[in-house]
Amino acid sequence: MRRRDALQQFGLVATFAATSGCAAILGGRGGNSDDGDRSRAGNLKSVKIRPTEGNDGKLVVVVTIRNEGDKEESADLKVSATIDDGVHETEPTVSVPGKKTKDVKVPLPVTYKKYDEANSTSIDIDLQ
Repeated sequence: MRRRDALQQFGLVATFAATSGCAAILGGRGGNSDDGDRSRAGNLKSVKIRPTEGNDGKLVVVVTIRNEGDKEESADLKVSATIDDGVHETEPTVSVPGKKTKDVKVPLPVTYKKYDEANSTSIDIDLQ
């Protein structure tokens, strides 16, 4: 069994970083694992992060975002994947209706295979 697979079975280690907001850091391969960290912007709160493979073979980060307010809210969602020594990122704007939860699929400009076979990976999110 690969080391990363073994670590995934025991859970992922996650930390908050404070740089003009909170960034959630997810290490290792994802599947349906949840890192347990949260990033927040107004009433929007991230509740789950899952890296997965898109239909085109690209790395897709699925971020579950809950709106705890009564009205629709929008925020920029910065998603960065560090794979070995390279950083791949994108920053879409997301909107979530009031009192709803939404899965946001964020494709990154890198293949899932490269992420899966890397020696060192992390996924950072920041709701702004």
